[in-house]
Amino acid sequence: MRKAARKFPPVCSHQWIEFVDLMAHRAMARKIRREPKLFNRARRNITRWEKSNRGCPPALREWKAILGDNDLNTVLRIMTRTDEEGNRLRQSSPFCGILTDREREAIWTRYDQEQA
Repeated sequence: MRKAARKFPPVCSHQWIEFVDLMAHRAMARKIRREPKLFNRARRNITRWEKSNRGCPPALREWKAILGDNDLNTVLRIMTRTDEEGNRLRQSSPFCGILTDREREAIWTRYDQEQA
C-alpha cells in the first residue's frame, strides 16, 4: 500500500516558514547533540548582540534566561517545540551559525521542492 503524501503549507506562507524553521532547528539540535561544543555558540551570539545593540531586547533576555536556567537537553527540547510558544521563540533564536549555508539551503530547498 502506498504511503500518503505529506501535506505541507503553501510555499512562503507564514505556516510554511514556521515549518521550515522548525526543521532547521531540529537539524541544529541533531548537530549540537553530535557536537555539544556548538551549544556555546548561542551564548556567544547573545553576548555579541548585547554589545552591538547596547542592551538586550526582551526576546534575547528570554533566551539568555533559558540558556542559563536549563541543561542542554532541555534547551534542545525548547527550541524544537511544535506549539505556538516554540514558533515564537524560534523567531528570535540565538542558534544562528550552527548550520552551514549548505545545510540551511538544503533544508529550504527540500521543502520547496516537495511542493512541486
